[in-house]
Amino acid sequence: MHIKSVTLSNFRSFKQQPEIQPFSPEMNCVVGRNGSGKSNLFDAVQFVLGCPKFWSLRTEERQALLHEGSGSAAVSAFVEIVFDNSDNRFSLDADEVVLRRTIGHKKDEFFLQRKRATKNEIMSLLEGAGFSKSNPYFIVQQGKVNALCTMSDSERLALLKEVAGTTVYDEKKEESLVKMEENAASIEKINETLEYMENKLEELRGEKEELGEYQKLDRERRAVEYTLYDKELRRAREGLDEIEHARNEALERSTALAEEVRGVHDGILGEQGKKKAREGALRRNLVYLKSGASHVCRANHALALEAEFLYLVLQPLIFIATDLVSNSLEKDKTNAMTHKTKLDLEVQEIEEQLQQGSELMASNKRELKKLNEEIARVETELNNTVQPAYEEAKKVMAEMTHERDEARKQMDGLYAKQGRGKQFRTKKDRDAHLKVQIQELRVAKSEKENLLNEKRDKLSSLRKSLASEKKESESKSKELTEKSKLLADLKRSIEEKKRVRNEMADSRKEQWRSINEISDRVQEAREASRKALYDMRKSMPRATSMGLDALKHIVVQEKLTVGVEYFGLVVENFSLTDPKYATAVEVAAQNSLFHIIVDTDATAARLMARLEKDKLGRVTFLPLNQLSVENVHYPDSTDVAPLMEECVVFDPTVRKAMEHVFARKLLARSVDVASTWSTRSNMDAITLDGDLCSRRGALTGGFVDQSKSRLQAHFELKRTEDVLKQLEREHREMKEKTTSVDQQVSSIMGEVQRLEAKHANLDHLMSRIEDEVSKLQNTMERHSKQIQQIEEEIPSMETQITSFDGQIDRLQNEIGTVLTSTLSEEEQELLDQAKATQARLDKEIDEHTSVLEDATIKRQNLQSLLEDNLIKRRNELTESSSRIRPGSDNASAMQAQRKEELEQKKRELEEATRAFDDVEKQLAEAKSIDENLRSEIATIKNDLEKLKTQDAKYQKELEETHESQEKLLNKRSMCIQKREDYMRKIQELGSLPPAAELTAFNQKSISALMKSLDDINRQLKKYSHVNKKAFDQFVNFSEQRDSLLKRKEELDEGGLKVKELIESLDRKKDEAINRTFRGVSAHFKDVFKELVPNGAGELIMRTAMDEGDAETDEEDDERDLNNPDVSLYRGVGVKVRFSRSSENFMMSQLSGGQKALVAMALIFAIQRCDPAPFYLFDELDQALDSTYRAAVASLIKRQATPSDDPENPRESTQFICSTFRPELVAAANRCFGISHQNKVSSLHLLSKNDALHFIANLMSEEEAVGEVTSLATSKAVGSRESTSSKKRKVADESADEQYATDAESASP
Repeated sequence: MHIKSVTLSNFRSFKQQPEIQPFSPEMNCVVGRNGSGKSNLFDAVQFVLGCPKFWSLRTEERQALLHEGSGSAAVSAFVEIVFDNSDNRFSLDADEVVLRRTIGHKKDEFFLQRKRATKNEIMSLLEGAGFSKSNPYFIVQQGKVNALCTMSDSERLALLKEVAGTTVYDEKKEESLVKMEENAASIEKINETLEYMENKLEELRGEKEELGEYQKLDRERRAVEYTLYDKELRRAREGLDEIEHARNEALERSTALAEEVRGVHDGILGEQGKKKAREGALRRNLVYLKSGASHVCRANHALALEAEFLYLVLQPLIFIATDLVSNSLEKDKTNAMTHKTKLDLEVQEIEEQLQQGSELMASNKRELKKLNEEIARVETELNNTVQPAYEEAKKVMAEMTHERDEARKQMDGLYAKQGRGKQFRTKKDRDAHLKVQIQELRVAKSEKENLLNEKRDKLSSLRKSLASEKKESESKSKELTEKSKLLADLKRSIEEKKRVRNEMADSRKEQWRSINEISDRVQEAREASRKALYDMRKSMPRATSMGLDALKHIVVQEKLTVGVEYFGLVVENFSLTDPKYATAVEVAAQNSLFHIIVDTDATAARLMARLEKDKLGRVTFLPLNQLSVENVHYPDSTDVAPLMEECVVFDPTVRKAMEHVFARKLLARSVDVASTWSTRSNMDAITLDGDLCSRRGALTGGFVDQSKSRLQAHFELKRTEDVLKQLEREHREMKEKTTSVDQQVSSIMGEVQRLEAKHANLDHLMSRIEDEVSKLQNTMERHSKQIQQIEEEIPSMETQITSFDGQIDRLQNEIGTVLTSTLSEEEQELLDQAKATQARLDKEIDEHTSVLEDATIKRQNLQSLLEDNLIKRRNELTESSSRIRPGSDNASAMQAQRKEELEQKKRELEEATRAFDDVEKQLAEAKSIDENLRSEIATIKNDLEKLKTQDAKYQKELEETHESQEKLLNKRSMCIQKREDYMRKIQELGSLPPAAELTAFNQKSISALMKSLDDINRQLKKYSHVNKKAFDQFVNFSEQRDSLLKRKEELDEGGLKVKELIESLDRKKDEAINRTFRGVSAHFKDVFKELVPNGAGELIMRTAMDEGDAETDEEDDERDLNNPDVSLYRGVGVKVRFSRSSENFMMSQLSGGQKALVAMALIFAIQRCDPAPFYLFDELDQALDSTYRAAVASLIKRQATPSDDPENPRESTQFICSTFRPELVAAANRCFGISHQNKVSSLHLLSKNDALHFIANLMSEEEAVGEVTSLATSKAVGSRESTSSKKRKVADESADEQYATDAESASP
């Protein structure tokens, strides 16, 4: 057995522990930082196992166990452990055992296999599995090793006794001592009681004489009382008989009244049925009129659909009061008139809007024509006159400006040359300067040429883009035209679908009206069928009615074939040849009409068994295979005829059943004939009036109430059921048609929605294409302007480049010339010419500037007029008059829409006019029908009121009868009470005196008996002080004295047995202590040898003889432990050595690590002495050196691993250890890590490498902290080391040497 998994919820630092991989059945290791929750995990296991610290929890202790981390506060927590029970260590037939414990503020519950269990059940189960209370060392938590290290010898002895289970013996001994004290106290009480009883018996002996006289008078009193009570009892019984007779008479009267009331109720039901029928007719009339009035709204289909829906929803409310019919029709007439007037006004308004739109379109056309003429004139003037003049003036201005600039540059060059003669001293300096200028001019020229090339490239690109954009614009326009046509087709399709939908909606409304009318008729037919069924059930016994109702379902459940195995009622299997025979046939058949025809007696038995089992009534079956009818010879006479042959027709299959019912029945002409032939032919003869002459001589006749005829009730039921089936079939067919129309309407609506969605998408697409076309046009205009601007810039740039070339040529020509400060004659002449040319050109430019400005202003005015006014207005008019796409906001579209709307409104107006006429006609018809129906309803109400008055009268008489019966019941109850009282009093008298004493008082009257009773009671008062129970008390006290004496003897014997038990417990306790010490001592040697291969260790029992010794030598420790005296034990000592050559050391002489090792050896020895299913170690190796930790890890690994060694076989044992060191992690089969974040702990599965890496990081952090604090603590450590004892130093040195040599053998 081992722990498979642990689930924690809201337990301490654990919030919700997710499911992890199960624990290994061998060695498991848990790592985590301090405070991460490792100890909480071990506490959770102890919590479930009910360890002492968690056995009984107070409220504040339960609160402390609840999780208090982030989030809302926990109100409950649980820990669940799943054990592997494959070895059946738990006494449960399951491979897994689930144990859970749940706590809250006010609860603490255990669950076993997820079912609630008590604490005692859980503890019994755990103890049976090996969890011993006396040995809690299968869970070793933090501090347990340190506690063992610091234990004194006496404390170790106490621990040994606890492991030996001496607490059980002590508890039993304590219980035995308490039992002995209780026995002593009981014996003392018995002695006191015996003394009291002896005194009481002496008193009772003196009271017996007076008691004899008292008993004599008491017998006489009981005889008188018995006689008196007997006479009163007889009187009560006689009164009870009289009351019963009166009650029977009152019951007969109430039964007769009930029959009268039932007849009146039947009359009321009949009148109410008539009233309901008339009200149904009135309601249907109202529905018809409502449906006719709803035609008013069909002019507008959207309103029609809404009105149709509201009508269906509010239809039940319309039928509440029939008084609203006329008002409703008047309102419909008013609504129709209002709707008609509204449509007239709308038609007029649309015609006016259409006329205004036509006038506006004509006006726009005229204005557009004028605009086109004006645009042509302005464009002609601009292109033929203004633009050429502007171009010419601009060209002349550019030439003049260029010539002037050239002259100015020539002047500047000459002046510069003249200045350079003064500026430079040598020719060489001048030439160098000129070369620099030439280079600068060439750079400027190159930049200008590059800019010119860029302009030319941009111009080429713009021209290509413009051509592409024009092509794309034409393509978009073409696409827009195509989609416009498609949009128009879609709109026509949508309008056609809507027209079909509206037609089908009108058809559906007509069908709904028909369905409503048929529904009313179905309801009336169902009500008539229900009434006919009720009338037929009244004509048969209740048990038969119940049985017939049940058979309808039983036949279906039993899967009987109707017409083969089950044929139904007799009355259902024949029909009358003529309705006049109905009375005769009914009298002949009588109750046989409701017998059931079946094929065999087996079928009848099955059906009867079901009726009997479910208590569903009684019926009579006619099994065809069991019916036997003798051959009947009918008389040959014209006065009589065989009823079966003359009056009924039936299927030959059921002939036996018909012969069983009608074979010996004759139809007679008169009563005399019937009487004659019934005697002659030994048959029953019936007349047409229903008079019956039995073949046995009885004559039955008189008035036959046809309203209560069973045959008529059946025929009426059959007729109403046929009508109901026909109407339901029509209703179903109509509903199917309506459903089909609904589906078609839904399909068309879906198609309309799909087309509208497609229309909307196409419209949106066209809008987007129009936006793209508009953007393309804007882009083309922008590119055209850019092209024009670049074309204007290129000539000036070319001129500048030419100017740069001239300057460069002049400067190059100057290079190498003579350096002089004056110009040559030729240069002077050129300078003068340049000055004259500049002056002339400046004057001409000033004159030509005004010409150019006039041409520019005139050109700009014409362009602004053309672009910003005329063309813009033409575009607006063109867009408003020409239809680009359907649905656009322009005059043509609006006009088309208005025409369509006008046609629609005219059609609605025609329908509204027809609807108004229909409503007006229906209103007149409704008033007539309403008056007739109201008159009939008023008559029915008067008859109904009379019947109700008669019913109230009968009800009052019934109430009076009931009151008289209640009074009789009260009297009866009083008589019964008296009878019961006197019977009880007679019983209370107890045993009666002899019969001779009783007969002495029989002849006396009741008053004389009362007087005698008073005299006897006065005499009895003299003996009021007599102890009436003296005899009984004397006997009782004698019996109690004997019982107490016997009880005293039993207590004495019990005391002796308790003393023997105490002596046996002491003896067993001593044996358990010695046995446990021997086992633990032997295991301690083995374990210590495993931990320290070259060392040795043993446990020493300290006795009272050792108390005076200061130290104990090895020779003195050899004790005779075969028959020790446990009362002399004073403690358990420990003696160990860590090498073969070293001396033995006591516990107090060891270092901290050695003490921890010895304590662990003691723990392992205790565990081996009393093995547990698994072990939990919380930081067991905390105080150990690395070599010690390796040895402990090796020991745990060996104990956890199963062994197949035949000499020492061993099963696997589960260990779950927490540690901060790598030795246990390296030896573990499975590793887990506990993290703590946001105040929540979580358990995770880790690989061994991850766990070792985590431990290495922790150790590195500890070393870093140790280096920081080593300087501060070195002095204190040195001081403590200097004060340690010499023996401890020797022990440490020898142990270190030995562990250094044995590291390999001890490591895993």
